[in-house]
Amino acid sequence: MHPPARPLSAFVAPGVPCVVAALTLMVSPAQAQTAPLQSFDIPAQDASAALLQLCAAADCDLAFVRSSGPAVRTQAVRGRMTWRQALDRMLQGTPLRRRFIGERGVRVWVEARPVTRAAPSPPPPPEEPTELSPVIVVGRLSDQIDEALARKRDADIISDVVTAGRIGDLPAANLAEALQRAPGVAVEREVGEGQFVSVRGLGPLFQSVTLNGAPVAFNENIRNSTQSGRQFRFRALSPDLLAGATLSKSATPDMIDGGIGSNIDIETVGGLDDAPFLTLRGGGEIEARTGRPGAELSMAGRAVSSDGNLGVVAGVSQEERSVRYDRFQIQRYGEVEIGGTTVIAPSDVRTTVEREDRRRRSAFLGADWRVSPDLLLDVDALASTFDNAIREDRLVYGFGERLTQPGSSVLVRNGVVTGGEVTGGRIDNNTEISDQAHLNLAVSAGARARFGDWRLEPRISVSVARSVLDTPLERISAQTPVGVRYAFDLGEAADQRRVLRLTTDLDLTDPTLLLPPKLAVRAVESRDDDLTAVLHARRPLDLSLGPVRLAALRIGGQFSDRSRDYQRRDRQATLRPGAALSPDAYDSRTPSDVFSDLIVQRSTPWARVDFDRVREIFFLPGERDDIVFRPGDVQPTGTDLQNSYAVRERVAAAYVRLDMDGSDLRWPVSGHVGLRLVETRTEVDGSILGMAGGLAEVRPVTAAGSHSVWLPSANLTIDLGEHSLLRLAASRSITRPSLADLRSATVPASVLVSAIYDRGQAEIDSPTPGIIFSGVGGNPELTPYIATNLDLSWELTLPRGALSVAAFHKTIDDFVQMRAAPELLTFETRAGPPVQAEVMMSRPRNVGRAMVDGLEVGLHRRFGGGFGVWASATWTDSRIKGSREPLLGVSDLSWSVSPFYERDRLAVNLSWSWRSAFRSEADMQGGGVSSFIVAPAGYLDAQASWALTDRMRVVLTGSNLTDTIDQAREGGRDRLLQLGQAGPSMSLAFSWTL
Repeated sequence: MHPPARPLSAFVAPGVPCVVAALTLMVSPAQAQTAPLQSFDIPAQDASAALLQLCAAADCDLAFVRSSGPAVRTQAVRGRMTWRQALDRMLQGTPLRRRFIGERGVRVWVEARPVTRAAPSPPPPPEEPTELSPVIVVGRLSDQIDEALARKRDADIISDVVTAGRIGDLPAANLAEALQRAPGVAVEREVGEGQFVSVRGLGPLFQSVTLNGAPVAFNENIRNSTQSGRQFRFRALSPDLLAGATLSKSATPDMIDGGIGSNIDIETVGGLDDAPFLTLRGGGEIEARTGRPGAELSMAGRAVSSDGNLGVVAGVSQEERSVRYDRFQIQRYGEVEIGGTTVIAPSDVRTTVEREDRRRRSAFLGADWRVSPDLLLDVDALASTFDNAIREDRLVYGFGERLTQPGSSVLVRNGVVTGGEVTGGRIDNNTEISDQAHLNLAVSAGARARFGDWRLEPRISVSVARSVLDTPLERISAQTPVGVRYAFDLGEAADQRRVLRLTTDLDLTDPTLLLPPKLAVRAVESRDDDLTAVLHARRPLDLSLGPVRLAALRIGGQFSDRSRDYQRRDRQATLRPGAALSPDAYDSRTPSDVFSDLIVQRSTPWARVDFDRVREIFFLPGERDDIVFRPGDVQPTGTDLQNSYAVRERVAAAYVRLDMDGSDLRWPVSGHVGLRLVETRTEVDGSILGMAGGLAEVRPVTAAGSHSVWLPSANLTIDLGEHSLLRLAASRSITRPSLADLRSATVPASVLVSAIYDRGQAEIDSPTPGIIFSGVGGNPELTPYIATNLDLSWELTLPRGALSVAAFHKTIDDFVQMRAAPELLTFETRAGPPVQAEVMMSRPRNVGRAMVDGLEVGLHRRFGGGFGVWASATWTDSRIKGSREPLLGVSDLSWSVSPFYERDRLAVNLSWSWRSAFRSEADMQGGGVSSFIVAPAGYLDAQASWALTDRMRVVLTGSNLTDTIDQAREGGRDRLLQLGQAGPSMSLAFSWTL
């Protein structure tokens, strides 16, 4: 059973025993305090739904043993009372019996009926009421949706909920893909798997992600120059050990700040959330394009003491997946003059076969201890590793200025070269490999304590994220001599998502046609830490202000110390004296079917290098006798220091909140108002490479800043009757700039750095074709985004479903955008003095005000015969003031529809998710792309499950059944940037509950 996870969980952390001991002394283990009165309005209905609705409203822990006989209908409960009084009134006159466990727990079962025999036999004595092992009440998708809707309806803000069962009952590789079915949510995929979440027209940066209410450290993108800052990478967590997630769309003062778009709180399972269990799951997944199976294994269980006051929960899981991603790519576009006319032409055309072997491992441990009716202690720890071995085999066909050479020809549409042939060109056969390792660890501890009328909830949490290249990124490049003939034709790629032609008369399988190779090596490591202490305190009030009653006072505070240390080292490896890469080192070829769906007429396959042979003949002279190293293994150069940085951020906050209700008005109302004061101090350290006396000089760069902001908020719920609610919310919220945007680093395009390092001043005076003088960097002087938010939501509970409609508006001040400006940078050279060149550097800057308006709709409806549907749609209009340019990560329209069928032991679910075009922050190997637009795309997933027994289930899942081809362009339709295809996948899993 996956009931609503408790709002407070905890993780072990240094110093917590002192806090726990102090609380134990403060709180008297005397009799329990009288439970507070609450307003209930629960109609007579099936016991499963009624009990879930009551415990969602009262925050109680429920275990319900359902009878195999007819459904039980409970009594209606209306009025103000304690939750225990409400439960007793609900069960009155029914065969249901209950036993309270501790302060917040309850077990409910059906009293067994006496069995009688025929007259000749003496009747046996009536069976005593028996407590059986709790059975899952919420088991199928429709029930999971009902549970989520009940939590949504009973919340005091505008929110959506994804339960653990819903993650399992819908095809979803991770939590991000499960969230995309909620109204207002869109997902950005990375190589076939959901990675980042956008909510209500704002990209991943604007979502505050917490784990059981505590902040988490973020993993960095260590693969290329693009860095994600505060964007949580959802595929780093396994969904097996999660209880679900709550997506809050309106702010409250007691909520961890940082999410203008939303606050996504990931919930883990608690030790006293439910009854003991043990679940085992095993299965495998296979990708259509690799044919390599991957194992999926997990085990989780809970043990509860006989008195119900101590519970321990633990679990482990491992998932493996092998993916192939075919990518047709144009690096960038630039101006060339052909026949006296200036046109826009691609710098090059490249084909990449990317292979990723992924392995995700997770372990979770949690414990709840009810010391007394007035004190509950809980500790939790979640560790997850995500390892990703990547190999990219690539061919690069040079165009650009080569299209102006004699004998070349072009096809031009709307001023853009969409096809052409080069007779004196050059092809680069290059391969990149790396082994990425990501570690996420979150540990915290906390308590719930009653002290007189006060309820205290202290918590301390420690979160770390480590990202490192266990095998550094190694890129070996072997070019052909100049003089190769090749041609391309994009055709109608914008509509058909297929390229007509990419061919050459060169034998791509013959490595003897390649010149001696060059090898570049990059080592990266990013270390993120977060230490947070939070205290929440609340007490009931009973003060009347006319028709409104003040029901509760909440106060609290937060302190967080966050940091990132990002280190990068780049090296050009050297061949050992007398060594050479022999042709037999290219001992394999790319698959014969590569790009079969992306390019109609193509020249494939091509020769691939064996990297074990490469490592034997290359080394780093003067530093290492090999090429496998981490940043700390070598001394940083000036360029290394310029690419590296450290950021530290301290956040202190305090808040006050008043809860209120009014039952004597025409329509009963409830809600709260509050104010949060936040102060942030930031320190940034980095370096810049300069010149002094003709020599390179590394100059330290430091910056410090602080800001304070008041964040008022108000949420109001109006009960319109007939199960209809109207919600209104107004607030100010904050999102701090990305840590990567705050960096002091200066990162010219890697191809430019390598070219100048090899050729020195000659590269500046006469650039190699395809080299672009551009780069990216940070800006420590950025100020935070501050938003004013207005929200309106109407929710209707239907007899067999629910409907919700919401409108929202956000005005965001000090919005940050990338802006390019020329800068004079210093470059190191292989054998000679440093040189300087003017580079167009893109850095983030506060540019003004942005606005977001939108409308979202959610529908759940059950039909007859076991059929039903769950659907959502969101329309968004975003822009920067004075411009119609949409914000990053925002689709104008996104929608999903998930029809399902449930009958007896069979459950079948389909899910179609679609989003319109949006601007992405995707990196294009060194920049130079003005606007990376991801084209509209939809994905069809399906899942079928069959309950073999009451405790065993088999699940068959199909992902990306439409075999969707991703597309990206630069601005207009004629500037194709990328076509990509990951292909469908299938998985089969068995689960046992013991």
